[in-house]
Amino acid sequence: MKAQFLATTAIAAMLAGCSTAYGEEVETVAEAAQPAVTIPQGSGYFASDSDLPFLTPDFTQITEDDYVPAFEQGMAIQKAEVEAITSNPAAPNFENTIVALEKSGRMLGRVANVFFALTGANTMDRLDEINTQISPKLSAHFDSITLNPELFVRVKAVYDSRASMAMTREDAKLLEETYKDMVHAGALLTEAERERVKEINSQLSKLTTEFSQKVRTATVGNALIVDTAEELAGLSQVDIESAAKLATDKGHEGKFAIALQNTTRHPLNPVLENRETREKLYWASYHRADVGGE
Repeated sequence: MKAQFLATTAIAAMLAGCSTAYGEEVETVAEAAQPAVTIPQGSGYFASDSDLPFLTPDFTQITEDDYVPAFEQGMAIQKAEVEAITSNPAAPNFENTIVALEKSGRMLGRVANVFFALTGANTMDRLDEINTQISPKLSAHFDSITLNPELFVRVKAVYDSRASMAMTREDAKLLEETYKDMVHAGALLTEAERERVKEINSQLSKLTTEFSQKVRTATVGNALIVDTAEELAGLSQVDIESAAKLATDKGHEGKFAIALQNTTRHPLNPVLENRETREKLYWASYHRADVGGE
């Protein structure tokens, strides 16, 4: 769950000085019996772990059309998992609250890990469309967890009892991080303040997606063009041939091109012997997204 909380942490800090919405109510947990929650079953490739080494995704089994249904299923499953926690008539404890929350969202995590790895590296128009479509939904989904009053009541009850609990160091750390992440996300804010946090998170999600897409497009679309192979001294012959091909692909036949990276520390800088080329590559990477009005 920790990664899911990070998107909302900065927003809550803006309202950290505000009053709590709970007061003494955080000490009590509803004990009335609730109907059992049915956890939906996922389907498709992301419904289970990959059977490849290190859980590597099998891209031969994944199409662009798989992502949106998998995201929707993953969110629905985690929503039901969280509802099962909050409606549990048993008193909150480490297993039925903290561990259950930590284990929730497995399918959503699988599809998100693959999808955002692709969109963060080298995407395509269809994936960008999906990213724009799904990011606000993910923001709202995670807000529904981190800003869930009933869930926080249970988490806080376990956290407040930690001194009397026998836990491993790992368990204690998980409990501490779960509680602090929810507090930082805004769990102690008033209802009106939590709604404002949700609005800000939604806008941040939209702007973050737009920003990352612009930076990636600028990085992939630009390159350092040099006139001679001598300027690439230090590179292997294979790298020089690749630079010649890239230049041709970009309309600079007879020249050489070095693709930019999403970093100012380009991996070829340590081996390039020409100081002027290194400097040009540094500044090209540094200014990769400097476009007026963008």
